[in-house]
Amino acid sequence: MNLSGDGGPTEHVWLPADSGDQSWWERYESVLAETVGSKSRSVIGADAEFIVQRCILAEPDESDEEGAASRERRGAVMGAVQSGKTASMLAVIAKSLDAGVDAVVVLGGTQTALWLQTWERLLGQLDTLKAKNRRRVILPAIDPSGIANGAAGPGLYVLNANLVTRALDRDRPIIVVAMKQVAHLERVARTLREVVYPAVESIGRPYHLLVVDDEADDSSIDESDLTGDANFQERQVPRRIVDLWESRQLPGETAIPELRVTYLAYTATPQANFLQDQSNPLAPKDFVVCLRTPGAEGDADARDPGFRVPEGITGWYTGGDVYYKTLSSVPLCVPVDELPEEEAVAHAVRGYMVASGIRLARAGGTPSPAAATHQVYSTAAEAKAAGGPVMSMLVHPSAAMGAHFSTAYQLLEWSAGLRPGEGVIRASDGDWSLGTAGILADMDDHPERWTQWLEDYVRSNEAVGALDEDGPEFPDIGWEQLKHLILDEIVPVTSVAVINSDVRAADRPVFEPVRRGDGWRTAPNLSTIFVSGNVMSRGLTLDGLTTTLFTRRAEDPASDTQMQMQRWFGYRGSFIDVCRVLMAEQQIALFTEYHETDLALRIQVLDAMSADSPAPPTVLQGRTFKATGKVRNVRGRGLWPGHEPFTTWLNSPDLDVHNQKVVANLFQEPAASVPGESGDRGLLLDRSLTMVEVADLLNMLRYPAGSDGAVDPDAQRHWAAVQTVAQLGADDPLSPIYAMPTDTDPAVWGTNDPFNVAAYLKFWALCLERRCPAVFSTDEPPQRWSTIDLSSRALEAPAFRVGLRFGSGDPVQDGPLSEITATVRGMRRAAPASRLKGTWGSRTLRDGVMWGDEFFDCYPSGKLPRLTQSRARERGSDGLLLFHVIHRDGGGVSIAPGLSIPVGGPDQVHAARGGTSGR
Repeated sequence: MNLSGDGGPTEHVWLPADSGDQSWWERYESVLAETVGSKSRSVIGADAEFIVQRCILAEPDESDEEGAASRERRGAVMGAVQSGKTASMLAVIAKSLDAGVDAVVVLGGTQTALWLQTWERLLGQLDTLKAKNRRRVILPAIDPSGIANGAAGPGLYVLNANLVTRALDRDRPIIVVAMKQVAHLERVARTLREVVYPAVESIGRPYHLLVVDDEADDSSIDESDLTGDANFQERQVPRRIVDLWESRQLPGETAIPELRVTYLAYTATPQANFLQDQSNPLAPKDFVVCLRTPGAEGDADARDPGFRVPEGITGWYTGGDVYYKTLSSVPLCVPVDELPEEEAVAHAVRGYMVASGIRLARAGGTPSPAAATHQVYSTAAEAKAAGGPVMSMLVHPSAAMGAHFSTAYQLLEWSAGLRPGEGVIRASDGDWSLGTAGILADMDDHPERWTQWLEDYVRSNEAVGALDEDGPEFPDIGWEQLKHLILDEIVPVTSVAVINSDVRAADRPVFEPVRRGDGWRTAPNLSTIFVSGNVMSRGLTLDGLTTTLFTRRAEDPASDTQMQMQRWFGYRGSFIDVCRVLMAEQQIALFTEYHETDLALRIQVLDAMSADSPAPPTVLQGRTFKATGKVRNVRGRGLWPGHEPFTTWLNSPDLDVHNQKVVANLFQEPAASVPGESGDRGLLLDRSLTMVEVADLLNMLRYPAGSDGAVDPDAQRHWAAVQTVAQLGADDPLSPIYAMPTDTDPAVWGTNDPFNVAAYLKFWALCLERRCPAVFSTDEPPQRWSTIDLSSRALEAPAFRVGLRFGSGDPVQDGPLSEITATVRGMRRAAPASRLKGTWGSRTLRDGVMWGDEFFDCYPSGKLPRLTQSRARERGSDGLLLFHVIHRDGGGVSIAPGLSIPVGGPDQVHAARGGTSGR
């Protein structure tokens, strides 16, 4: 099926009679079956079907004049780092081609290595149909792997007009794999504009173009010029992508009326995609999708972030859940703060060598990599079996290329027992192989540093076995046997490779056997210690990665940038017991927090998949990190209203009758007078209220608008995200968390309005019942909520005293407050334009301590609660809700509520463009 220009379907006979009976999806699924289990394949297929039917082929909203006119759809697909997004991309392309999409342009990354990797995977896994030259037209027209530095050669994206016409006549799709670089995009756009679109116009039939943007947060954000190393060419990338389907003379419309376009942004870190101005031409305005990953739990038939697979841990995606949660007690992330940098490198290499020896010892057959590297085999399978498992280590020192080479030279010197400075000489002679003399000496001098790793791996194997009894078995091997295996088999085949854009750097890694003459040799990177920076931060996969040393630090960390550096994620369940990441404790905490914000984002996107026109989900960040550095003016807004929120907006007395009645009804209950220096200071209710009771009381207040009014859209969006992430059902007693009336005057909107404070108190109660991701406490200093004992924290939940504050004004003689048995007098406070100029008042010095109305409940006892350095009430203290009676110059009074909230509650920081900065 194809889609016509006016939204109607046009049937096509898709499979030519002489091309075999397999569809694109059937053929691709058979390729997936070689490495992916049946349950995971079914989920990949189901997610792809959803994307094709609900996103790519969806009809435009006829009520949306802009959408109907432009015939453009754009959206985002959120994967996970190292989770197999390429498998999903290829599945979507296969099902799109089967459904009649006419052309697919795959933007394969900004780096040459990523582009070529995508090209090779598409050719090797998708473009495998019989008689494929009769099934599609593919570009580049020549093999791009030999092109120097990824230059956009003149013949890469050239199409003959007659070839295009025949393809249109015979319903053969055009498939393009282009590098996301200005020159490449310009050449593809030229071919489409000058060759393809004119042919489509001459035939006059509808034509559907699918643009799949891999790593869509990299260079495709309209504000990517914010990055420090961005240049003019990079800033042109978003515009050049839009040039594929639009004319610059008619922005917002496809180049020809027959053209229908879907832009599909794939990324594991879509924070910038969601936070950018939604009017940007690549912003996801029509749909959002979250891919699911196999793991220990979850229902494949539900919209859960993960799903359980029958093969156990060997089929799991080993991502943040495994590293920062499930196996955090092992731990898989090892702090190295106490080690000097040189010793940290040596410590990591020891861990890598021991892990590699264990993997080799439990490999099937009798692999001998040291011997195999000198042999030629008749088949690739024989070479692969003889060499044993591919093994990798990654050292991530910093973004500076000089640091990469310094670390590599240090590795060569330590392993070979060389003197400082001799590593660079060895490397300049072309010898990047690991030495033996230094390693042997270190084993003899410090055997405990090696056996420590063996003991650690035994313990982690037991922990993995507790999760899955069918997990990897630990080989029956002692240290002496393992030592000889390392020296005889691992060290001789291990090399050091620097991967960056420097001319001295190594080529991209090769982990599969390679053909040499008439035979096959083992993989060039059979065992490699990679030293790299930003090149390894996106897209490239390191096979057999067990050990990562991550020593880089960021002054202003952004979660999306650092999340992409988690190359240790992937499908490593068969050897997860010997996987380790060595880094600073602070960095471990950051990655753990990134994972929680990522999970919160996934839950929202999964929920939004059922919406016809989903709003961009709420992106979370932290107190110590921002969500992204790729978008201008992103600020964080905390849910915590502070420890002394005060509503300064005052209703006029005639509109405040409802609020006064709410207060008057409450103070019909028993209450004690609070004496002041010149009469009664006010009343204090005898009983205390729970947090939820205070929230319900605040939600009874009203601030009517002059017209129909509305609900604060920012607050509503933030609290709706909280409910979604917490998976709070509509029938839950705490739902809805946010309950501002729809006719509330916009003048009262803000973080300290009573409805926002009420929502916060209900959020606190919610977080005592269930674990909400990306939440931290308001303690000084804060703690991750996921590490807190909820039963203890529930015992410390504050009860709130409720007070009514009088002033020196005339007695209130009519209205609801006159029904209170005490004499109510208004406070004389400056309130120009119905807005109090101050908040808490009446501060006095008592015994060297400053008292104020924020301690109204403490006046009877004369004792202040325990306070933090910021003068907030300590965790476990009572709270206070104080209604201030404000005298109005024109007559009458108005009610102004203020609260004193103890610390120890939850908080969450929501990122947004502009807005209020987080606390």
